[in-house]
Amino acid sequence: MRADAVRRPRLDVGRVVLIALAAWAIAMIAPDLHRVFNSLASFGLVVDNDGRVVDVAGPFETTANSPAAHAGIAVGDRLDLRAMRCLPVDTVACRSLLSLIGGLGGAQVVLPGSTIDLAVIPSAGGSARAVHLEARPAQRGLPERVMLLADTIVGIIVILAAARLVWLRESRMTWGFFLYAMWFNPGQTFAYYALLQPWPAAILTQEVAEALAHGAGYAGLLVFALRFPGDASESAFRRYDRFAWVLAAAIAIVWLASFANGFGMPTETLTLTAFLVGYAVDVAVLIVLVKRRALLRAQERQRMLWVICGCTIGLPAFILGEVAQSTSFFPLVLGWMPSTLLIEFLYLLNGVLIYFVSIAILRRRVVDVSIPLRRGTILGLLSLTVGIPIVNVHELLSHYQDTFRVPEWVWLLVVAPIALILLQRLHELGVDLVDRVLNRRFHAARRQLDAAADAMLRAGSVEDIDRLLVTRAAAVLGLASAALFRIEDGVFRRERATGWDSSSLTVLTDDHDAPVLRCIETSVPVRLSPSAWNRSGLDVDVHAPCLAVPVEGGALGPIGVVLYGPHEDGNDIDQDEGMMLQSLAKRAASGYERVAFVRLGEEVVALRARLRASQPAAS
Repeated sequence: MRADAVRRPRLDVGRVVLIALAAWAIAMIAPDLHRVFNSLASFGLVVDNDGRVVDVAGPFETTANSPAAHAGIAVGDRLDLRAMRCLPVDTVACRSLLSLIGGLGGAQVVLPGSTIDLAVIPSAGGSARAVHLEARPAQRGLPERVMLLADTIVGIIVILAAARLVWLRESRMTWGFFLYAMWFNPGQTFAYYALLQPWPAAILTQEVAEALAHGAGYAGLLVFALRFPGDASESAFRRYDRFAWVLAAAIAIVWLASFANGFGMPTETLTLTAFLVGYAVDVAVLIVLVKRRALLRAQERQRMLWVICGCTIGLPAFILGEVAQSTSFFPLVLGWMPSTLLIEFLYLLNGVLIYFVSIAILRRRVVDVSIPLRRGTILGLLSLTVGIPIVNVHELLSHYQDTFRVPEWVWLLVVAPIALILLQRLHELGVDLVDRVLNRRFHAARRQLDAAADAMLRAGSVEDIDRLLVTRAAAVLGLASAALFRIEDGVFRRERATGWDSSSLTVLTDDHDAPVLRCIETSVPVRLSPSAWNRSGLDVDVHAPCLAVPVEGGALGPIGVVLYGPHEDGNDIDQDEGMMLQSLAKRAASGYERVAFVRLGEEVVALRARLRASQPAAS
């Protein structure tokens, strides 16, 4: 081959694997969109992993529509696991058993027209009896449909967002989080398993993949916790990297063993053990994150806080949803069967985790985590305020469906969008109201900056305005640095600064500082990322500027640029603070104009005096 021959592009195996895994994960949850607009069927029978019957209503509102209840099956009866075991696999008994204890879980649904043949042992004792069941359509209410739609859409977004993190920042850290999000996302797999139900071998293959995905997911989450934010562990935690994959193998083995009920062995205890191990890993992840946060620098501590908050919300919610859906813990231990709507809501909360983690990975600077938490809480409360009346109206009309029937598509395609628009507007008003009532620090800072702005309009010199615009603003908001570059003879020179003692940068030029000077061109503040501009010579984690604010006057034109750094605790300047600083800069421009006109007037007066003084001599 000649040296100058064109080389073929090298195949990126990592990205091929990433695309394949993401496609598999989406393929498992996307079919559930069918259940949003159409209904699958159900046998109305819920059994635990020991084969014990824990419910004979299933997705039906009452047992009156349940095929299992009509066949005389009662809570406490048991499936004869040994008689129905999958040896060999391709039998009616195996297919029937896997339809109830496989991946379909407690809220099990199957394709319409599906049938199963069971061997049921009565709770009172005696020999097993043969039971033939034919599935009936399982209708879902509007709230369940809307929540399922949200779960599916958010689940797909979670998978794509986690894959995007690997695509943009490929590392062991991002791969670990993707392996977790690939399986532990809000999407549901009932329709996917319903499609596999006629083929027992396919279900068993899927269960092997599920066990491996569980192990890889938990191990990946632990690897992420050990390596965030810089894809490296401190010496005190480095030895746990290898332990994560030992943990993955152990969890995969436990999950594989829990599927042995398909071969005649009760495995409810093993299944509960698998969930308890998951709880233990979640707790360990939170402990690792909290302990490592104390070892990080200020800015990275704030990013870590985002991850901790996301894990605190998302991990327990998902595990509770899994336990409620796939085990008999709640009905047998607490005597309560969680509703499908509650389970789907718990899954939905897990989507918070990917949002917080994505922000923490992709942004070097983050705002105070209390801001999204506060706004998310408001959104949740308003969603209930808007959603509950709509659900009540839907239920009321359903009682009169013979004379006044509204198609389901009207609720999903007409009522739901209107409700979302209303919800968005109420959310804006709610956030503003809560900020006014509860965020006293914000309003105290705004009052102080308003006072500084008023003082600028009365200032007697540009030096006083410089001080208020830089030193006073930084002190009020608790910023680590601030600097004013004022234009003189066409050059932006540094006139006043705080926190810039270690920087030798005194002049901004078009060649080197275009990202900063863009705020003059656009007349709006510009966010400065470390990768876009870092010529100040300041500590990039704490002191380096993160916001460039233009100072422009109507008559004077461009006056200068103020560079503000993040908060002293590492938090970024949030949107509200940015607007306050922009308003302060506009008031400063008015102050500069006033001082300029005063000086111009003084010069005119001085020139007139000199002119009058020189007239007698001239004569």
